[in-house]
Amino acid sequence: MYSPNSDPRDLPRTAFTARAGAPLDLPALVGAVDADVAIVGGGITGASAALHAAGAGASVVVLEANAVGWGASGRNAGHVAPASKLSLDEAVRRYGPLHGPRFNEACEAGPDLVFGLAERHGFDAGVRRGGVIVAAHSPAAAAELSARAEVMAREGKPVRFLDRDEAARQIGSRLYLGAFKDERGGAVNAMAYVRGLVRTAIGFGARVFEDSRALSIAADGPRWIIRTARGQVTATRVILCTNAYADDLWPGLRRTVVPARSYHFATEPLSEAVARSVLPGAAVMTDRRRLLIGLRVTSDLRIHFNGYGPPVGHDTGPDLARSVARLEEIFPQLAPVRLDPEIRWSGWMAMSLAGTWKLHRLAPGVTAALGCNGRGVAMGTTFGRDLARDALGEPETALTIPFEPMRPLPFHGLSPFVAARWVAAKDRKDVREMAGLRRRGR
Repeated sequence: MYSPNSDPRDLPRTAFTARAGAPLDLPALVGAVDADVAIVGGGITGASAALHAAGAGASVVVLEANAVGWGASGRNAGHVAPASKLSLDEAVRRYGPLHGPRFNEACEAGPDLVFGLAERHGFDAGVRRGGVIVAAHSPAAAAELSARAEVMAREGKPVRFLDRDEAARQIGSRLYLGAFKDERGGAVNAMAYVRGLVRTAIGFGARVFEDSRALSIAADGPRWIIRTARGQVTATRVILCTNAYADDLWPGLRRTVVPARSYHFATEPLSEAVARSVLPGAAVMTDRRRLLIGLRVTSDLRIHFNGYGPPVGHDTGPDLARSVARLEEIFPQLAPVRLDPEIRWSGWMAMSLAGTWKLHRLAPGVTAALGCNGRGVAMGTTFGRDLARDALGEPETALTIPFEPMRPLPFHGLSPFVAARWVAAKDRKDVREMAGLRRRGR
């Protein structure tokens, strides 16, 4: 099966890299170094772990195989949603009576954690606090979102359900039957954010090495030795933060998640009048279709969105026609959509069987976090912090979720293809349902 690590090593040009600040250009590891905590992976989870561990006084080394933010952390849309994909009952079944409610609370607190780190440490992450909108494409989706908003509003949370007319005003589209809006959410420039986390960690004394893929890990008494092509790290604690880009460094770990490729596009810059007709309140948006679309307006008046393309294997190119057609269906005022041919990219998400994050204690002193399922910015930050706290000796009961045994997926090599066919079938069902609603004048 194709490995996400086989993608080209050059960082792609995204809709956000021009405003992400300068690359860090950090050296590769050469020679032997010693640390309290060694972190494998220089994305958001690893950067958060480094910041929180080094900020607490630990000696920290980070090994990044390519460049900081090279993987999903620097390629994602930067949405920061204050919500779990799990209901409270589902979270309790997944994580237990202590950690289930805590997980959902941490999800809701995610934007404050992300935005607060940028503000507290003084780095520019392109923070935009315009809220998050989830649009309903069907009566069932509208009913579910309305019920959720009602419950959360009774709890005093700043959420509400937008009826069809209000949703049309706030989204800039009459396609949807309503929408859920949470004022606590927003967005960041994800590449700027992960670079800001790493610069802050370095300021606390962390040593971060790029172009330093971890090739092997072995116990050395109570400590661990991680070897790279030109050096090695000896550490008391090891944190693996590779997510969809997990390889065979730890046997079996990569087979616990399914990598799925996500395709992203940006329009050419729009006139101010047209750009302001889309999400005029500066919110970011997704919808409830099985193959959801994520949308935001960038600071240079482009529409960033994700679209269709082969979810596994080499990046053989997205389905531009279907992707553009879907954007024009939502926002007919953009037609004909003109994509910027220079700003088109893809990256990998880690999908787990449970549909949400998990933590593993792989051996005494070795932990891992993975399974972002499209919720990497806020929760990657949360679980990087949690694994740093664990490395510093905090009890498991103090963490957001408990550790669980590593369970490789059966028939892992077939899983991406089965999942892709299932999602495609569900998306076709969504399309048929929406077409039926339009014929009935709904």
